[in-house]
Amino acid sequence: MALYIDSAFLHDIMEVAETIPVAGVTTNPTILLAARERGQNLSPHNVLSELLRSINGTMFMQPGATEDEKMYQEALTYIQVEPHRVIPKIPMTQIGMRVARRLKQQQYRIAFTAVTSISQAYSAAMVEADFIIPYYGRLERSGVNAADRISEMADVLHNAGAPTRILAASIKSREDASRTLLAGAHDLTVAPHVLLEMVTDPLSEEAIERFTQDWQKMNKM
Repeated sequence: MALYIDSAFLHDIMEVAETIPVAGVTTNPTILLAARERGQNLSPHNVLSELLRSINGTMFMQPGATEDEKMYQEALTYIQVEPHRVIPKIPMTQIGMRVARRLKQQQYRIAFTAVTSISQAYSAAMVEADFIIPYYGRLERSGVNAADRISEMADVLHNAGAPTRILAASIKSREDASRTLLAGAHDLTVAPHVLLEMVTDPLSEEAIERFTQDWQKMNKM
């Protein structure tokens, strides 16, 4: 099991990485745009270079191109920066499937992103995708029980004997994280503020506050 930071804003990433034992970072065009809108004026490749320099682990980068050859070439430009540490997130579409098959034939690791259905999960497993990325929050907003869907995906992958891991995204709260893990997700990618919330709990804080008070009393005796 692993935790990833779902962000491209370097300040937030570095802050969280000091506290949480993360396995890497996931990004996508929307996340990169959000970082740009917050004043981080870096190209996607510059963001990737900074992440590789500053954070241990795996970096997920998603091509923005929508045509076969352009998507393939863009994915390669990310992979070739550091083949052992960069995984392209390929959209789960017919074009994405063709691109993913080319990359797998070259022995590159790949992740399919925006996987929403059981048949998509099974198709990804047949390509021997290393990861599938379902969006918990987006599934819920569409009216799908996200925990049930992820559980079904986990069953299909298990029954197929596939090595494909479920890396769940769009985790909006500690409760989302708990439900996703109980449903069978192998890994989570989570926004920085939610990652920090995941290591806290009101009952824990209450107990620790009592310990602090008693420690102070003991030292006055």
